[in-house]
Amino acid sequence: MKGRIASAHLLLTIAYNILKTGEPYHELDSNYLEEKQNNKELKMIEYLKKKGYTIAPSEQQTA
Repeated sequence: MKGRIASAHLLLTIAYNILKTGEPYHELDSNYLEEKQNNKELKMIEYLKKKGYTIAPSEQQTA
């Protein structure tokens, strides 16, 4: 029952936003989360630079 309610809520939210904005619905890309993480990292780097820190690229890849 909880799953049905959650699915119905999701559909109603999507329908509301479509009607509110007038824009058609589109699925997120398969690399959406990766792009979001990269944008978050870039914003944090810019924030730290504004605070006076020096940022250098790292040789290690973190998880």
